[in-house]
This record gives sequence, structure tokens and C-alpha cells, in this order.
Amino acid sequence: MRFKDDTYKERYKLFFIGYFALIIGITFLRFPDIRNELKYFVITGQMIENKNFIILKYFTELYPDKPPIYFWILGLVRYVSKDNFYPLSLILANIIPAGITAFLGFKLSKLYWSEKMAYVSTAIFITLPYIFGVSLVLRMDTLMTTFIMGSIYFFFSSYLDKKEIPLNKSIYMYGCIALGVLVKGGAAFIIPVLTIIVYLYLDNNLGYLKRMRLLLGLGITVVILGLWFLMILSFPEGKNYIGLIVGQETLGRVVKAKTHTRAIYYYLKLLPLTTLPIAPFFILGLYKSLKNWKNRKNWKDIDKIAFSLFVPNLIFFSLISGKLDIYLLPLYYGIVVMSLRVIEKTWSGTKDRIYKVLLYINCIILIICAGLLPYYNRNFTMKDSIEILKENTEKVYSYRFEDAKNISNEINKDTVEELSLDDVDKLSEGQLLLVKKKYQKDILNKNLEELYSNKEYTILIKK
Repeated sequence: MRFKDDTYKERYKLFFIGYFALIIGITFLRFPDIRNELKYFVITGQMIENKNFIILKYFTELYPDKPPIYFWILGLVRYVSKDNFYPLSLILANIIPAGITAFLGFKLSKLYWSEKMAYVSTAIFITLPYIFGVSLVLRMDTLMTTFIMGSIYFFFSSYLDKKEIPLNKSIYMYGCIALGVLVKGGAAFIIPVLTIIVYLYLDNNLGYLKRMRLLLGLGITVVILGLWFLMILSFPEGKNYIGLIVGQETLGRVVKAKTHTRAIYYYLKLLPLTTLPIAPFFILGLYKSLKNWKNRKNWKDIDKIAFSLFVPNLIFFSLISGKLDIYLLPLYYGIVVMSLRVIEKTWSGTKDRIYKVLLYINCIILIICAGLLPYYNRNFTMKDSIEILKENTEKVYSYRFEDAKNISNEINKDTVEELSLDDVDKLSEGQLLLVKKKYQKDILNKNLEELYSNKEYTILIKK
């Protein structure tokens, strides 16, 4: 990785083109997971079938878990191409947003760090195993991260001269926050707000909040979210739907989540794994930042940005009840910057070699993962099971496998009914039972014969 002024830019540009070409190619090899991605297929299909694009449903239940924008994108893709729905959805709703997030990070690093480090940090960021893994999964967190990064970029690009934020950038910044909320929820508001406030504190300039057109921001947010709520109220179940959004899916997740309840230290245990291979440098960078807290007035701006994006938001997400690794996705730009900055300061003589090694490790892991996709699809997904069940005319049931109903449309069945252990005895000859491998031992004496099995799922037929 030699930084010759007339060559390194072109090398990195070619690298980025090659990387995103490879990622797009991988989308056509992946098979969706049954718990979340195939569930989104069901919700999208019902949205289109019912022609209700405001109140989402999951079979007969209201689905207030997620706002609608992401499903509008999926619905558009399905309308254009049902046959290539999954890979095109990944490209449009995940790969492209991930690319935009990386570009915004590049622009921010170029403003507050250096052009060379903007290229280096962006390359390491996009190839980080956790980041490219998440970008290849159909989840709205990637799109929300784009809007969060957009709001943060518009703030910091305006803050350079410390004058009042221009009207157009104010509209973009607050618009990104509001749209981010409509993609996933309140995190799109909390993360930019905490990041900006903590940064201004570190910069000893909290008075700048008065120049941020806060009333305009409040107005934009209220108008966009208000229009959404008004559209919801136009439906008979609107009040109940809003109650679920505000209560169960917002306050409930903060105070007492219905799922994913974890200990307060959950993310501290998780981050050393999800930040590999930069984890040692990230931990060292965080330690040095905390140790050097008293000298924070002398920190460089890029260090303040990384700290402000990561630390206060980590504390917030650690305090709320519901926790998932993907909730921290918007914080990974700060993690990467913090890691590379400690390398830059501690190993200045060999920093370029370390950056090169990290990038090579990331790329090797990416290539290995791409090569293993066929094996993964065959052994850990429902790909082959769905093909078998699609060709069989018998009714399909499941045991201790509630998510199995997500494949009902894929196998051209009205439903996949969940059975209790006692009900398994009542199956008729030739009927099929879908069970997770780990629960197969429960029904060994139920006169069932194995029709198909991989490392995760089994199809049994009643003899």
C-alpha cells in the first residue's frame, strides 16, 4: 500500500469497483433465512395483495414492529421482478445504501482527517467481515444507517466554519433523521442527537445548538411523522396500530422488550468478535481515549467524531432492554476510525503495513465466505427443503418450528400449521412434517420416516 500521489487514488477506486461488483454477484448466490428474510417476503406479499401500504400485517396479525419505507422498496422490487425479488431487493435496499454510507464516511474522513486516510478507512470499513456480512442480509438497519450517516455528515460538513448551518443542509439533515425513523424507528433520532451533543461538548461549543435551526428540525420531523400517523388513523385499526408502535415497539423495547432481552454488558462481550480483525486496535483506541479523557480539549476533530459516535450511543443501547448486535451497525464508522487512529499514532513508522495486512485479512475472509455460500445454502438454509415441499402435493405441518409458516407462499401452500407433540400422532399417511434437527429426537417414536435432512432442518413423512 504505497501512497504515491499519482497512483493510490486510482488503485482504491478500482478496488471499490471490484468489491461492489463481487458483493452484487454474491447476492445472486445467497438464499434467504427463514426467520427474518422470508418473513419479510410474507409481509411484502400481503401488503401488495391487500393494497394496504400503511398498516402492515404478518398473516392475520398487525405488524407494527417496523415502519413502512423498507417494505415499500421491497414492494417496488417485487412489482418489477418477482423472479429475482431477493437479489434485486438486496441490491436496492442493502448494497446501494451500504455504498452510500461508505461514501459519506469517505467524505467525512476527507474533511476531518486526510484524503489518504479517507481511502484507507473506507476500504477497511466496507470489507470488515461484520459489515459486508450485514450488507448481504435483508434487514432495514443498513438503510437506516445510511440516513443516520447522512444526517451526521450534513452536520459536520456544515460545522467546519462554525457558522449557522445553511438552510438547505438543515433540511437535508433533519429530513434524513425523519426518514431514518420511518425506516426502522427511534434509533435514527437518538444516534445523531447524542453524537452531535457529545461532540459539541468535547469541542466546548454547546452554544452552537442555537445555530442549528432546531425548530425547523422539529417541524420537519413532526410533519413527516405526523403525515404517517394521519395515514394510519384513516384505517379502522389505526388507533390500535399506533398504540402498538408507541407502546410495545418503542417504549417497550427501551424498558421491557418482548424479545432479545440481554444483560447490560451484552455489547461489551459481543464487540470483540464483531469488530475482528481490528478488535485489538479498537479496544486499545477506546482505552486510550478514556484514559486521555482529561486532555479531551486537545483531541483532534476526527477523534472527537469517532468517540462521540461510538461511546454515548453504546451506553444508550446498553441501557435499553432489547439488544441485538445489528442495533450497533451505525456505530461502526466510529469504531473503524478509532481503530485506525490508534495505529496511526502508536505505530506511525509501520502504519501503512498494518493497514495493508488488515485489508488483506478482510478480503481473504470475504473470498472464503463467498466460496462457502453453496455449502451454507445446502446445509443451513431451507433452499433444498423448499424445492422438495413445492413439488409435493401433500399438506405440510411443522413441530416446534413456528417460523416454518414463512415458507407457505414459497411452497404454494395456504399455510404450514404448527402441531403439538400429541397432534403429531394424528398425521395421516403421506403427510409431511417439518422440524428443526435439534428437536427431531422428540418425535423418534411417531412412525415417521426421514424424507430429507441437512444440518439444520428435516422433512419427515408419515408412514
